[in-house]
Amino acid sequence: MEIPYIDIHTHHPVDSEEIIAIRSLFLQDIDSTVEITFPFSTGIHPWHADQFEISEIATMLENLYSQKNLIAIGETGLDKICAVDLELQKKVFALHVKFAEVHQKPLIIHAVKAWNELIPLFRQIKVPIILHGYSGGLTLTRQLIDLGCYFSFGKSILNPTARLLDAIQIIPVSNLFMETDESLVAIEEIYQKMADSRNVSPDLLKIRTHNNFTTLFH
Repeated sequence: MEIPYIDIHTHHPVDSEEIIAIRSLFLQDIDSTVEITFPFSTGIHPWHADQFEISEIATMLENLYSQKNLIAIGETGLDKICAVDLELQKKVFALHVKFAEVHQKPLIIHAVKAWNELIPLFRQIKVPIILHGYSGGLTLTRQLIDLGCYFSFGKSILNPTARLLDAIQIIPVSNLFMETDESLVAIEEIYQKMADSRNVSPDLLKIRTHNNFTTLFH
């Protein structure tokens, strides 16, 4: 069997034997009484953190514990550009971290201009951290590599800045993923561009990211 592409974070249905995708679902949109038949992640996005009570979010998460295809928590994190109060975002994020640690699920992180707040929290988190849609520079990337984070790149890799290309070069391939997120760009195109950027073959990149996936999700 040919090694599949890994799409670590997508908001679109994927129906292809050549792709393994983790579908990102908004927690509030899930009917917990219906079995979800594809690998998925879920959480309350920072943009929606003010729409629910903390206790309500906790209940929604716990109601999904029996879903065997729930393999990651998120996207969750902090976003200093959105209008939701940052302290409330922190409380909701802490709830997701607690659930992920209790049930041993990796976290898929949404981070916008909040690294100063997130990095001290990352040092305390006891499950793998996947930074979706990553676009940081060299200094930040080095800090996050030292913390053992995984980095996921999406359509921004198609027209990368010099700063992003520099960061990509220092990330170990063992910490690397690709994603489509909300875009309609094919995951194959993102892999090709990443392979070109790192001067490796797309097939080798597929093998290594598939290994990362099986290691992370057993």
